[in-house]
Amino acid sequence: MKKFAALPLEFLFAICTALLVLAGCTADYDTFGASDYHKMNEIGFEEQDGNPSIYESERKIVVSLAEIPDSLDTWDSVTIGNLDISSMATLHLVTSKFKEFPEDSVAIDSLAQEVSYSKDRLREGDKLRIPSSAVIYVVVVSESGIPDLWQIAFEIPEKPEVSSSSKDEDPEDDPEEDTGKSSAGKNSDSSSSSAKDSDKSSSSGKSSSSSKGGDSSSSKGSDNNSASSESSSSAGGEEPESSSSEIPADAPKLLKISVGEGNVVGNIDQDAGTVFLDMDYATDLDLRNLVVKSLEVSEGAKVNIQKGKSYDFTHGYKVTLTSDGGERTYTVKAGYQYPGSDFNHWVKDAFNNKNDINGWDNGNNDAISSTKTLTVNENEEVIKMESINASILGIGRFASGNMFIGYFNPKGVGTLKLTGYDDGNELIDFGRPFYGRPKFVEFDVKYDGKKDSCDLYVILENRSRTSNEGKNQYRTSSDVNTMVASAWYRATTVESEDDPDVVSITDAKRSGYKTIRLALKYGEPLEGSPIFNSSVFNSKLKNSAGINNSMVRTDSPDDFAVTHIRVVVASSALGNVYKGTVGATLWVDEMRLFY
Repeated sequence: MKKFAALPLEFLFAICTALLVLAGCTADYDTFGASDYHKMNEIGFEEQDGNPSIYESERKIVVSLAEIPDSLDTWDSVTIGNLDISSMATLHLVTSKFKEFPEDSVAIDSLAQEVSYSKDRLREGDKLRIPSSAVIYVVVVSESGIPDLWQIAFEIPEKPEVSSSSKDEDPEDDPEEDTGKSSAGKNSDSSSSSAKDSDKSSSSGKSSSSSKGGDSSSSKGSDNNSASSESSSSAGGEEPESSSSEIPADAPKLLKISVGEGNVVGNIDQDAGTVFLDMDYATDLDLRNLVVKSLEVSEGAKVNIQKGKSYDFTHGYKVTLTSDGGERTYTVKAGYQYPGSDFNHWVKDAFNNKNDINGWDNGNNDAISSTKTLTVNENEEVIKMESINASILGIGRFASGNMFIGYFNPKGVGTLKLTGYDDGNELIDFGRPFYGRPKFVEFDVKYDGKKDSCDLYVILENRSRTSNEGKNQYRTSSDVNTMVASAWYRATTVESEDDPDVVSITDAKRSGYKTIRLALKYGEPLEGSPIFNSSVFNSKLKNSAGINNSMVRTDSPDDFAVTHIRVVVASSALGNVYKGTVGATLWVDEMRLFY
């Protein structure tokens, strides 16, 4: 006892702890026998293109396969390249047949108890035959025998037919590889240029909007209606607003209309026959369902809408009045500015403290502070974004200054795992709920690019997913995000008009800043848009655990309601893949939407 008592107290404590742990482990092993863990972490195949998308809640894995080699007519098998499942668990091929795979996780767990599977375990290097359905089923079985059922769906590309003439051509004579523009611009060059010229034809209205520095953005939005109406068809993908050049003196008139919870009174332009409802985003988010609170028309007139009923004012509702003096139609449209777009009421160091300010966020880690708010005078701020060399736990990596509408790292990826994302956009859930259909967007910006390029863009989209506010981190394999409209600016300066979405670039009210006006192109983007040099349409993730923000395009934008808006501004356009110039700096003073 004397020798034992002479040992340091810390050592005695360590011995006791070790004995307790060993005893505990022994008791667990004797009592419970085997591990119950049966988690699928990752699986990959040698023939895949990119990484599989894993939808854990659906127990579904989607694998895009690479181009079919000349020696095969199609992919008939794949080889497991890597496999990461729970320790002591095994992976097996399901041999049972069933009519359908459940969508509910509880039903999947129930089915897993019933299926039969091969006794042979699957390992890295094993080949799996792909059936005609291009779907196989596997189970992860714990050491204790608990099965976890998974569906693996293979996306097999079509093998292009090679004509006899093309076989004889010299490969060196082939045109350069298309980067994605082919499906964009099935618009001809003439239509593309005419659209741009049409947009620029109303530049007088746009210049005046820039010079009205003291006006609120809402008044700018309503003032712009008549000035930009002639360009709305090409730029906005919607019908031109009604114009009444010759109005009979005794024609019926719409005198007042108010809508929504905020009882917003419309701004009526009698000459143009337009009404703009400048709504409050927080009060009347869904512009598709606004109740008419008050309605006044000229004496004796009848109107096709009623007080107390709700209407969709997103596209521009046609309100028709009739009387003995004739008939007249007004286009009534509602819209709003996205909260915080003037950047004047931001909490200091909001980014570093990760406060959620009106849905804006940035992709900088807590250790990186390349995006900051700057106070220029009382109650006025600008956002400064600077590209820097960042270091995460001693690992050097480039970081672009950036700001966007969305959520950064909503899945809570730890610092050690952040470096496993080769595309930083997969850490971001882009977009938030929004129902407006603006025609134009303006940014007041200043840029010192040091030969780098900045990005400024707005995307309006329709998301089929309605639960969880349509957030992409909860997206399932069947959810579809459709791009309704887009406007994109990418350049080494803020004076370049090369991008097809540019309408005008003028001096902003703040000295040294430029006002860039972009037309939102509804439907297919214009040929040459920077959007085709982005990952917006790429559904293949670089990290299987990443967030799928991809969208599909449509040439029928009127068939889709806008449900979300994405806005991104960045000092380095390729910052998401950690490329750019250190010191490139972008300042953003304000963003405005025009309806």
